[in-house]
Amino acid sequence: MAFQEVRQTVLKTYPATSQLDEFKSLLPEFKWTFSRVAGEVSKPLNSYWYEWNKEGLGILSRKQIIASTVINFTSVGQTDTNPRIALHAKIRLDPSTFVNVIVVHFSYDRHQQCSNAEELMRYISTLELFNVIILGDFNAYTDFPGPMDMFTSKRQSSCFIKRYPNLSYLIGTFKDAWISFDSHDSTGFTFSNMPEPGLVNRPDRIIISKNLTVKQISVTGNGLAYKNNLYTSVLRNRALTVIQTSYDSFMGMHGYSCFHDCGPHGSCRCGVCIHGGNKLNCNIPDCNECTSWVFLLFLFFVVSFCVAVVTLFYSVVKALVVSSRFNQELVWDILGYRCCLFNKGLFLKIDIVPRKYKSKMASFFVICRLPPFVLMFLMSIYLFSLLCFFNVIFNDSINLIYSVLPEEMFPSDHLMVFTKLSL
Repeated sequence: MAFQEVRQTVLKTYPATSQLDEFKSLLPEFKWTFSRVAGEVSKPLNSYWYEWNKEGLGILSRKQIIASTVINFTSVGQTDTNPRIALHAKIRLDPSTFVNVIVVHFSYDRHQQCSNAEELMRYISTLELFNVIILGDFNAYTDFPGPMDMFTSKRQSSCFIKRYPNLSYLIGTFKDAWISFDSHDSTGFTFSNMPEPGLVNRPDRIIISKNLTVKQISVTGNGLAYKNNLYTSVLRNRALTVIQTSYDSFMGMHGYSCFHDCGPHGSCRCGVCIHGGNKLNCNIPDCNECTSWVFLLFLFFVVSFCVAVVTLFYSVVKALVVSSRFNQELVWDILGYRCCLFNKGLFLKIDIVPRKYKSKMASFFVICRLPPFVLMFLMSIYLFSLLCFFNVIFNDSINLIYSVLPEEMFPSDHLMVFTKLSL
């Protein structure tokens, strides 16, 4: 598995962590990893967070990675200032069979795309690599096929014509896995900035040596399936983010709270992106939904709720103890059925805690001395009232959590390309 823009935290004051490590913990069968930081993450203006400050490329593999190398591409021009790298991993399939996997994330600048492709072709040619699989985000679009033609087409690439006229002997030594497959149920498009107008390009590709055969290929990561399976998890994560941002306000943090820009259709409030246009942005602690008072009120409600639940549980246990001491044969003789609600002990004060286990703190919980049924009734009413007040007081914060952008239901703005190959 190949990853681009893998976020990592590389700071002296924070524990080192990586998204690749999180994937590995979820996929224990992928024992071998290789990753490298490419550069700094572009932070939105006035951001106060420091974690996830680096990004780069990564590889997860079920099979053993026996050698690995970082390819540093040369920067061309000033349009794209992001450092561009590729990862090369030699992977052992069996004692005598190897594949050379190269993960790329080409520049979005056309001239630098040509340069990235040319340098990679030279690298492969110099090392005389075989069984090569090049995969990743090539930033290739339909209006400029030149970089892809360098790998897959016998025709003269526009990149060669413009910049590398002496490298024509390298062209056409690979094939595009998607195009080489006989049957397709879709266009193979993997990219759109927004859900509308939909997927419009195929920058994510798998380029393979011509001796490899494509057995199966597809794209996955559709937002509908993601929404159906993980919508509740998305809401839970948004709720935790709003709580965390409220805590940040309480601790005196100031600034932009989201880890990324919310785009032209969304605004950042309390660490989450919301729909309604891009004019609703606010920096903490100026967001009404996550002020320090919101955090304090939330703590109060959590403590009150926990105390009420424990007290309700205590009343139920107390009722069960009283019922176990009551001879229900009397009710059976009178009414013909047994019902513990007719136990008068449930409406009387009773002490079920042995004296030797009592503490001075018990005297503070006067309410626990109420009859079991009365205590149970009062706690049920209190919990219901508490939930009603919670919905009223935190109404703005709750609306914020449910104000999910359509884009958030996509795991990425790119789909993932999956293929099965044979030698």
